[in-house]
Amino acid sequence: MKALPHYLFSTGVSFGLLSLSHALMPGSIGMALWLSLSINYLIDVLGHVSRNGNPTRTWLTHSVLTAPILGALVAAISLDAALRAFGSGPSLEPLALWTFMGALVSEEHLFLDSLTESGVYALKRRIAIAHFNYDNMALNIGFALLGVLLITVALGYRTP
Repeated sequence: MKALPHYLFSTGVSFGLLSLSHALMPGSIGMALWLSLSINYLIDVLGHVSRNGNPTRTWLTHSVLTAPILGALVAAISLDAALRAFGSGPSLEPLALWTFMGALVSEEHLFLDSLTESGVYALKRRIAIAHFNYDNMALNIGFALLGVLLITVALGYRTP
């Protein structure tokens, strides 16, 4: 899957969950956007190696076991940095929320990659839900549009 659908889809799911939990505020929007961009980027940058000139996914970041750890670490470090920047002390509730969101963003990445022919790793074995090419235009556009739809609905959703 291309990078843009990863970014949009995980941002849309994150915004949707924050909206449903009535936690969609400027700070949480910024954090969700940061996590969607940074975690998806890191998973691909750290998790692709070149074998015979072809980029290949590695288990390091494309595993159902290691990816959530990476996502949770990025979220915890990001939250700590944000809290320090704004002079707040650490708090357990936001830490739990954002480490969960970080792990979730990483699993969303893996879900999209599991739809491609290269699949993802479950332990050391690759699994794939479907076998589309990573650059399948319909799949990439479909998940990018789904992400935009989720973002739009989340930002427009207001409860009385």
